[in-house]
Amino acid sequence: FKKKPDGIHRCCFKCEICPKGTYFNKTGNPYECINCKDTEWSAAGSTSCNLRELEFVLFTDSGAMLIMVGACSYAVLTVAMSVLFAINYNTPVVRSAGGPMCFLILGCLCLSNVSVFFFFSKLTDSSCVMSYLSIFLFYTVPLACFVVRSFQIVFIFKIAAKFPNFHSV
Repeated sequence: FKKKPDGIHRCCFKCEICPKGTYFNKTGNPYECINCKDTEWSAAGSTSCNLRELEFVLFTDSGAMLIMVGACSYAVLTVAMSVLFAINYNTPVVRSAGGPMCFLILGCLCLSNVSVFFFFSKLTDSSCVMSYLSIFLFYTVPLACFVVRSFQIVFIFKIAAKFPNFHSV
């Protein structure tokens, strides 16, 4: 606890607990909490700072294994769906679902499932950047395709019904 002056007298004070990230030095100034360094931490009311320890999720962790099995199964399902779409490519169902855009969506979803493997074990600066870049890129492309496809559907059915001559321009 640090001493906080109470009133105008120097002998009167309140005890105030030092917040997280600071500590109280008994031999130093009794009226101040000292900030910890960036590489250190402390709980509220501490008298010293502790070094931060980095923890990583390893490939052998049960939660990591569960996530990897799920990612692999989703990747297999995505590839199976791509094969099914390729076999039935010239059917009206695949054409109305988006045709070539479906392969882009399914490919990016498969790659985003594979990019989950980059998040386990100790990350270097370059692998950290690549892991986030890959997952953001491979999730953004399918979302953009869904927005484009939704706009096409709205344009065809809603706007064309209200303005029949607008589509032919």
